[in-house]
Amino acid sequence: MKSSRILWLLAVAVVILLLLLLSYCAFFPRGPHEESATTPAILDRGQLLGLDDAVVTGFSGTMILVEGTEHRPSGLTAVERTFIDINGPAARILNPRTPGFVWNGNYFAAPQTRAVSAGEVGQVFGIAIDDAAHPDIYLAATSMYGLNLVKKPEHDADDDDRKADDDEDEDDIPRRLHKGGPDAAWMAGQFGPGGGPSSIWRIDGRTGKATLFANITLNGEAGGPAALGNLAYDAEHRQLFVSDLSTGMIHRLDLAGRDLGHFDHGTTGRRAAGLDAVAFDSSRRVRIGDAAFDPENPSSWGFAPAARRVFGLAVHDHRLYYAVADGHIWSVGLTDKGDFADDPRKEIDLPQAGAPVSDIVFAQNGAMIVAQRAVIGTRFDYRPLAPLGTAHVWRFWPERPDDPATPSAWYQQPEEYAVGYGRDSRNSGGGVDLAYGYKLVDKVDGDGNHKLVAVFDIDNCEDAIVFTGDNLRDFHQTPAGFDPGGNLHLNGLQISPARPVRGFNLQPAISYFVNYPAQMDSADRSGRLGGVRVYRLPCTGGCPVPRPEDVAVTSVPPVIGPPPVVGPPPPSNPVGCTGPDCTPNPPCTGPGCETPCTGPDCGTPCTGLDCGSPCTTPDCVGPKVCMAVEGRAVCDPSSGGWVYKVTATDPLGLGIDTVSAYTHVPGVTVTNGPQISLVPPPGVIQLGGATPGQLVTIDVCGFNSNDPNYKAGKPYDCCHQTLRVRVPRGVCKAGDAQ
Repeated sequence: MKSSRILWLLAVAVVILLLLLLSYCAFFPRGPHEESATTPAILDRGQLLGLDDAVVTGFSGTMILVEGTEHRPSGLTAVERTFIDINGPAARILNPRTPGFVWNGNYFAAPQTRAVSAGEVGQVFGIAIDDAAHPDIYLAATSMYGLNLVKKPEHDADDDDRKADDDEDEDDIPRRLHKGGPDAAWMAGQFGPGGGPSSIWRIDGRTGKATLFANITLNGEAGGPAALGNLAYDAEHRQLFVSDLSTGMIHRLDLAGRDLGHFDHGTTGRRAAGLDAVAFDSSRRVRIGDAAFDPENPSSWGFAPAARRVFGLAVHDHRLYYAVADGHIWSVGLTDKGDFADDPRKEIDLPQAGAPVSDIVFAQNGAMIVAQRAVIGTRFDYRPLAPLGTAHVWRFWPERPDDPATPSAWYQQPEEYAVGYGRDSRNSGGGVDLAYGYKLVDKVDGDGNHKLVAVFDIDNCEDAIVFTGDNLRDFHQTPAGFDPGGNLHLNGLQISPARPVRGFNLQPAISYFVNYPAQMDSADRSGRLGGVRVYRLPCTGGCPVPRPEDVAVTSVPPVIGPPPVVGPPPPSNPVGCTGPDCTPNPPCTGPGCETPCTGPDCGTPCTGLDCGSPCTTPDCVGPKVCMAVEGRAVCDPSSGGWVYKVTATDPLGLGIDTVSAYTHVPGVTVTNGPQISLVPPPGVIQLGGATPGQLVTIDVCGFNSNDPNYKAGKPYDCCHQTLRVRVPRGVCKAGDAQ
């Protein structure tokens, strides 16, 4: 009896100890006095950020000020009446957690949680997210989308009304300026209210409210129009780093916005490597009141010399890594107190300089991923803001073990990611981050029907990679054979599996594409994307992390896309070498490849049934058409009106029995899609929201629903066609059915 009571007490004690341990892990993983993102509050849908949310920055767009009916300006062109849209998004919080379909090159309309307007923060690029229970977001002022001036308003001393003179328009439209001068002022929406080029803004993690967090100064004076670079959050010391493009300094701040000191690469960093110092020259400070300031000439904006100008930042393994505009990546150690150590060193010689590295991110396996941003291409008409096809995203691997004979601990030959379709898939907007991967889960609707749906996988915190980019879905240079298609000049996010690099995902058909602007835009609007940060929990740690209810473990085994990154390539080719100093791996063209190779880096163009899509480009051999779709409108009152009945031919014998149908026409939807069976023929496409006489474009992709890849949630053969159909002008009523 006594021994049973002792055992019972011991069992109770063990249970209590486990509960206390779990409670401590949940609430105090960083220490008993610090908040952490691993608390149960992470699952609170009332907070601003949820797991896998992507914070994205970009140009807020423009608006044309239209004169009123009573007053019309004399001689003003449309461009002179075009101003920054202060109501447009300077930053968006997007939720890409549940696309619902395999990553197949499709446009994904990710839900938006919050849009931060230019009227709240101005134009911003750099992003950081802290690790509070309700994490705050930090945004850094930027000049990357151009700098725009207007004439200062003149005010009457008596009634503060604006005077009318020869330089002002009768309808009160501000006068845009081509040059700086004593009467120059920033255009509304260029920088946030009460802030300027040196401002950092904080978005409250509970309320979403934007407030001025800090103004960066050096010796009591703010930086110049070149503005700030990027931000990095140091979770170990709970501090922020920011690069100043005008002074070249890296500042560190506590979470109250206090400046804790700065690091000067131009002197300290370069001298440590035996290079000549390039010191900050305060006499080179630029102001918009100077007549030499030219909004269309970035060299007049006061950027620090390339040898000391720092942009991209990242904290990794107790060091701050930073990218210098002269084509190198350096690092400097952080002491136990979080200040700068006296050990700067050069890490990487970039294979191509020119475009600056604006973002750096590290994977848990040690890989360093860096993103370039194309040089600023300013125009008075706002387009383009940067050229296409000039910005790379590279992945570097650490030497394992470190080779003492080399000056760096990194392999200098990188791998490269493909971003976008056009312009050689080098359309990086300058932002990159890692994200949770995706998996298929079994969803059951109210009628008991089962459907495999793609959702993010919290157990694979770095299976996906997110890029910002321009003109991402320009299909002019690609086979028209994946699901679904269309020549969409989309500017926004590319979400891809993190493992396959350029040779295995070129063109990047295994991706999702998310648009940033309110509408799809044309190619001459490039350069409007900025940074991206994805809210994730640390990948490793001793404490369990709660699982969101909508990502419950299911019995569905397949994982979408290639396996996760587990380390560098084999020693024989340690970094996937493809340059002139190494022998490239043979191109993968068979069914066992991670992605069938269809790009210029491949060998013979793929033309068989093992290819990712039947080849339809001029380089192909054999049939040029993989599927032909025909449709006609018929009246079907039982389904709500006019519908389209479609039939498809199958010249390659792929066994096409299903089409996926989508329309990107605003306000129109495929109400019975996206998958529509062609067996028995014909398939029926129902449109919702279309008006009589409206011309509607429908993208259809045909595939074999018995394809094992399709069933496993992997990329599958899908042949693309576009239907242009006009809604009949007649009335569809009972008795009219055909």
